[in-house]
Amino acid sequence: MTFALGPSAARAEGPAPATPAPAATAPRRVEVRLSISRAAAEALGGEARVRRLLEIELDDTGTLAPGPSGPLGDDVAHVWIDLPSPSEVLIEARLAERAAGRRFILIGGLNPDVAARLVAIAANELVRTQARPLRPRKAPAPRAPTPKELELAARRAPAIVWSAAPSFVFLPGSSGALWGAGASLGFRGAGVSERATARWLTGSTSADATRWFEVGLAVDYRVYLGSSVRLLFGADAALGFLHLSDVRATDGIVGTRDAFSGRAGGLLGVDVRAFGPAWLGLHLSPGAILRPTRFETRGGLGGTIEGLWLGVDLALQLEHPLVRSAPTNPR
Repeated sequence: MTFALGPSAARAEGPAPATPAPAATAPRRVEVRLSISRAAAEALGGEARVRRLLEIELDDTGTLAPGPSGPLGDDVAHVWIDLPSPSEVLIEARLAERAAGRRFILIGGLNPDVAARLVAIAANELVRTQARPLRPRKAPAPRAPTPKELELAARRAPAIVWSAAPSFVFLPGSSGALWGAGASLGFRGAGVSERATARWLTGSTSADATRWFEVGLAVDYRVYLGSSVRLLFGADAALGFLHLSDVRATDGIVGTRDAFSGRAGGLLGVDVRAFGPAWLGLHLSPGAILRPTRFETRGGLGGTIEGLWLGVDLALQLEHPLVRSAPTNPR
């Protein structure tokens, strides 16, 4: 049995209607206000001819205002036509606050109608260019810092600095020499280091076997001669504890072998980079013992630990920066 489909069913089975395309965004239209000098109007066949031809050219760009004056606005373009020489026409156009555009048209040997058409076409092109949306300027790509800039920034960056060193001390006033080890831990900022120090020394002086332990503070500043060489200048002071093993009395007290003392002096040295944050340094600490320590030997001889202190350290220093940041790009 055959069934006929009605009109409504046929419509239902047909292809779906196409979705209408969205309307294109209308181009920006501007109001053009034309000003023309008397000489240019005479060379182009009259102001009315120029206005009529320009209005035709502006069909898809904007509308021509009836006069050169009127209220300001962001969609108002001013066009100025002048004749700086008998064979040359100057056209200037400016939209709102944008920079003015300028064209020169040579009209020597052309009849006024052809010249007016060329001027109208050029004026419309200037207005069209002015009406185009401005492209945002791309920010310049940041310049990578140079190795020199990174090195300068690293020198002044805050850092934790620690060091360990074999240490040697000469005591000319006590006819002795001590040796041992020292260590320090401190903070560096803007090239200046403040460190807490400790040193353990043993050796022989006029009191025979002598041990010296000290804790102190040091402040120093480093002057760089290059990326791998620097000089050190500073000062330090320490509280010392003496142990004289072979004496009968210390500071007039019989049976006492321990005493406290102290020293202060300057710091001089040179550092050479070993690798990365590690530096090897030769440091001198010339100074003096601040508190002399009197003693009496078992044989009844007296003496004093005093006088000049000349220390020599062979230091290994490690610097750990607290902030890792690139320097600001110079302009």
